Amino acid sequence: MNRTIHFPFMLALSALFVLRVAAQLVQVVREVSFLPPFDAWQGSATPYPLLLGAQVVIIAILAIVLWRMKAGTVSPRPWIHWACFVLGGIYFLVMAFRLVAGLTFLSEIQWFASVLPTLFHIVL
Repeated sequence: MNRTIHFPFMLALSALFVLRVAAQLVQVVREVSFLPPFDAWQGSATPYPLLLGAQVVIIAILAIVLWRMKAGTVSPRPWIHWACFVLGGIYFLVMAFRLVAGLTFLSEIQWFASVLPTLFHIVL
């Protein structure tokens, strides 16, 4: 694996995810006018404390992987690479469909019409 190519992309995408989590948390603690309202960040009926806990776990996993990549201790197996690539591709396609459907023919259904969470799921 060529860490010099993959690391900056993973770092940038991870930073976007951390910013998303932080922005929603800011809106919970003390709403600010320059960010979308809390409800715009929420794309499901998942209670926010549960969502925040899951996001913290994801951030911790990302930090560990990034740390290991930087240290050069990652030794991926080809089958894991392809499994992640295929599952990530499917997830991306589902979220891309959700975005297009929410902007067009399923705009009356809240889960599809939630653009901001969908964009961040595409990043994820």
